[in-house]
Amino acid sequence: MQEVFVRHPLVRRLAAHCGAAALVTGLLTGLLTVAAPAASAADTTTDLGVTFDSYTTDLAVGGGRVFVSATDRIIVADTGGNLTGDAVTGLSGVRELALNADATRLYAALTGSNEVAEIDTASLAVTRRIDLSAHPCPSTLALLGERLWVGHGCDDGPGGVVGLDLSAATPAPVAVGGEHLSAPVLAAAGDTLVVGWTGLHHADMLVYDIGGGTPEPRGTIDGTKWRTDYLRDLALTSDGITLFSAADGPGRFNRYDTRTLAATGAYGDGWDGYPSAVALGSGGAYVAAGRQFGSTDLTLYDAATGAAMFAADKPDAELLPDGVAFSGSDVFALLRSSADRLLLWRVTGVALPASTLKVTAPARAFIGSPVTVEGRLTRADGKALGLKPLAVTRRSVEGRKDPIAGMTTRKDGTFTFQDTPPDVGEVTYQVFWDGDDYYRRSNASATVMIRHVSTLTMDGPQSGVVGTAVRLTGVLTVGGNPPPPRVTLTVQRSVYNDDGSGGSVTLPPVSVNDDGTYTLTDTPTTAGRYSYLAMWSGEATAGPAKATHQIVVE
Repeated sequence: MQEVFVRHPLVRRLAAHCGAAALVTGLLTGLLTVAAPAASAADTTTDLGVTFDSYTTDLAVGGGRVFVSATDRIIVADTGGNLTGDAVTGLSGVRELALNADATRLYAALTGSNEVAEIDTASLAVTRRIDLSAHPCPSTLALLGERLWVGHGCDDGPGGVVGLDLSAATPAPVAVGGEHLSAPVLAAAGDTLVVGWTGLHHADMLVYDIGGGTPEPRGTIDGTKWRTDYLRDLALTSDGITLFSAADGPGRFNRYDTRTLAATGAYGDGWDGYPSAVALGSGGAYVAAGRQFGSTDLTLYDAATGAAMFAADKPDAELLPDGVAFSGSDVFALLRSSADRLLLWRVTGVALPASTLKVTAPARAFIGSPVTVEGRLTRADGKALGLKPLAVTRRSVEGRKDPIAGMTTRKDGTFTFQDTPPDVGEVTYQVFWDGDDYYRRSNASATVMIRHVSTLTMDGPQSGVVGTAVRLTGVLTVGGNPPPPRVTLTVQRSVYNDDGSGGSVTLPPVSVNDDGTYTLTDTPTTAGRYSYLAMWSGEATAGPAKATHQIVVE
């Protein structure tokens, strides 16, 4: 049986920070590089009603439905991620699934009964069971037209691959290649079949030419050369020329040419979890890449450039191996929750062209004063998207979220609104556009520190005598209340006289009492006009303040 290696979500975040330096970073130098993920998307998560129990699970999407294998049944959901209430039952040890091109037939590998079940997707009835008792523990599938390739292998091995001609009334399994230690991962498209070793360091990927009907070895993509450790998933472009792999090592998603057997690119620059699932969408234009044990579960890459276009994460769940599939512009993924529940995660609109949302606001504002927030929604090329509704939320530092209704962009994509936060502290304005049928959703935020208004007074005599001390007093308030404990003031003294001997000096710091009062004593040494400037620099939630007083000294 194919090895199942799922790290529990409760420990994944800690491990994401450990051991990354030990991974090889020099492989595929000069190949594709990627930018940081641009955004995350809204999503829906559906509890599939079963507990994860160390089984291998899979999903297949087509015909407006999502099929998920779960030990003794196949669960059915619609492409909105909602359970339909239907299921295919009476199955034993369901592993991988394969859906034919028009989504009329679903195939399921049954390790418990050593069969492949053929299912009518209209009635959800099992129409036939193909006996594989001579090739026990069928686990992985790759379907191409009327040919089905089956990877088999139990826990104690050995494993291998057989091919089935589904057009025959009773398909006879035909072995492909030699023995494997466990059930290999498979991918088939065009005139190419790829068989990948599993459960091994340096796992080879065997490439076969199937254009003539009988698989003929084309060569091997060397797992040692490309450090392909613990292979999890494979995906082929429709012409069978370009292969994508997800494996623990080298920590990225590699791309290969199945004709030259050479690596031609990599997706994911640096270590952010173990690659565990890969799928192609929009005719091979996008690569949906799933990871385990890192800080990002799902990343969408541009297949041609390797640029990371989009990222999303479920911090309280773990994405399962071979658990990613496209549905139009959406991506579905299978998750294991922290409570060991099997979840279906729908991430919407990821394969649509990107939109860009920018938001600006002042860094600071005073309590009681309106904050002006501005921004613009555009396409990736900077052109406006016209009138679009926005969802705006003000989030306080305590986590309270207050919606701000009625926000819509202008024709040029710009928007402006004013808001008066009720409390001091850091507030974040989160602006979200839900996307449409043509462009992907986007979001942005701006953070403002809301502060109290501080006031400072200074009082004292209007005149003085050289050599005689003068006493100045005042009060510092923060939002009408005494300031925080142990506040000090900076005081500058400037002297102006007729002979030009005056100047400015900074006096020793002046302590403020707990009730906000303070006292300053100074002794003039020359005649002239004395100007005192007291200043408080403020703090995170209180603005600065200053006060002045003048004395004529004779």
